[in-house]
Amino acid sequence: MPVVLDVVKALARRWYVVLVGLILTVGLASAAYVATPSEYNARALVLLLPGSNTVGDGGNPFLALSGLEQPASIVVAYFSSESAQTEVADRWPTAEYRVLLDDSTRGPVISVDVTDTSAESTLATLDYLQNRIPEELARLQGEVDAPAASVITSMPLAVDAEASRDSSATIRNVIAAVVVGLVLTGFVAFAMDGILLRRRARRPAPPLPPIEDEFAEDAAATPPPKGHRRRRRTDAEAEPATADESTPADDGDPVEMQAGRGS
Repeated sequence: MPVVLDVVKALARRWYVVLVGLILTVGLASAAYVATPSEYNARALVLLLPGSNTVGDGGNPFLALSGLEQPASIVVAYFSSESAQTEVADRWPTAEYRVLLDDSTRGPVISVDVTDTSAESTLATLDYLQNRIPEELARLQGEVDAPAASVITSMPLAVDAEASRDSSATIRNVIAAVVVGLVLTGFVAFAMDGILLRRRARRPAPPLPPIEDEFAEDAAATPPPKGHRRRRRTDAEAEPATADESTPADDGDPVEMQAGRGS
């Protein structure tokens, strides 16, 4: 508790430093918010279906999905290429996407995840990619002259109608900016308070005025009471007696002096 009280007192004494630090902290948090805007995510799942010769007449295509993981991997590899990424970046420069085989299912399911800074561009990118999957699948099979009866097709399995907002990165950066600003503000204020207090302690105290001079000045400045006259010093008082005047001269032996008086 004493340490906390000392810190609080130091911050109170240097309130101007704290005020400037709080203003800078608000600016730092605002910059972090602008630098990391909220992101929007959308997801789609595309299922590959076998050709008619594999299913047979009256067959169920969902029972013949085995073996389609390899064609799905080839489609995924195309969307991981530089040409496909450049194609998307030319339309939506801030969009990021991932086209992968879905790990949550066992089968030829391709997942498409899109992230962008706005909901509209996120959904537009997702719609573009999920429509490009059957186009690219048909192109690849056409280049190898696959028979029409064995051509693999695709169908949308699940597509997000709305993009979900993700503000976790923005919140983390804003919180980090606020914490850094407050810590620096407290550190600078406390350090400055300590420096100023030590400097004040080392400063020499002003000399005290002489007490005797003050009393003499007060006595000289105070007028004498009415009817009182200051006694002037006589010459005898003013001049100290010399040794010859104050001490009688030794004219001779006392016996001789008494004899002289008798005669």
